[in-house]
Amino acid sequence: MHYIDQYIYAVVKYLPEKDRAEISEELRANIIDMLGNDNSEENIVRILEEMGSPFKLALSYMGTEHYIIGPKVYHLYLEVLKIVALAAVIIGIITFTLELITEAKDITSVGGIASVGEIIGIIVSGFTTIFSVLVGFIFWVTVIFVIIERTNSTDEVLHSIEKPFKVSNLKEIPDVGRKKISKLEMVITMVMTIVFLFIFIYRNDLIAIYTQNDTIRIFNGEIVARYKFIILFSGGLSILVSIFKLIYGRWNELLGILTAVDSLVSLGVTVLVLSNRDLLSRGFIVFLEEVIDKTGTEAVLDIDLIRNGTIAVICFITLLEIG
Repeated sequence: MHYIDQYIYAVVKYLPEKDRAEISEELRANIIDMLGNDNSEENIVRILEEMGSPFKLALSYMGTEHYIIGPKVYHLYLEVLKIVALAAVIIGIITFTLELITEAKDITSVGGIASVGEIIGIIVSGFTTIFSVLVGFIFWVTVIFVIIERTNSTDEVLHSIEKPFKVSNLKEIPDVGRKKISKLEMVITMVMTIVFLFIFIYRNDLIAIYTQNDTIRIFNGEIVARYKFIILFSGGLSILVSIFKLIYGRWNELLGILTAVDSLVSLGVTVLVLSNRDLLSRGFIVFLEEVIDKTGTEAVLDIDLIRNGTIAVICFITLLEIG
């Protein structure tokens, strides 16, 4: 019966998680019916080899002819697209809200009120942002999954086509005790990464202090633009590692290495960006100095101390995570 468990696992691992239990029961019932009253190991091996490659059997449940992405990762591809859609909506809401606040302040400062056309323009801008984020990320997610699907399943496809299936080729079922990766954690991580990349790189003008009379940008846009490509590379690597975590579902040595590399790359990029003394806008620094002066204390704003302290904390947390 151990061979039966291995065979069923080898089939359903390619299918969406929501369908695995039902298909497992169906396969098991079919195999038992085919065995009849002979449950010998020889008969089990004969029946399973007659059923053929688990990969080809999985294809019968979810064909590839209508998809760019094959069945092995298609269900995960759809899940990632849902995550991207959620991130795009969040980005749209954030940009719409902040632009509405900024527009309202500008109009109020000149003693007027927002017209219907201006409000509609902001709403259209929000939907345009959502659409542009969706299109961009859907393209790159599709490219990533095409590469993953092709590289991961090529050997199995060739094996299923060129060689007859043998029970001896079945792999052991992974240890269920191995730490499972939380899908919710991956969803949150990917959404936050996408939102951060878009807002910080393309709309850092919205990252500001909104006072009654003024909008004070926190970051210097020109400095952020200098680091655009390495930040996007680091964020893209984080998203790619999260996708691999969704595919594997449980921690293994490969994911451990990829996560460590991702953490080190993120740490390097973060330290590089934060080390730039001109990253914070002059207006924001002046604002902080005024806030400290209003407290009536003798405290002195030391940007270098804050920067170095932040970098030290980030380094400690990253190394702790890797460990």
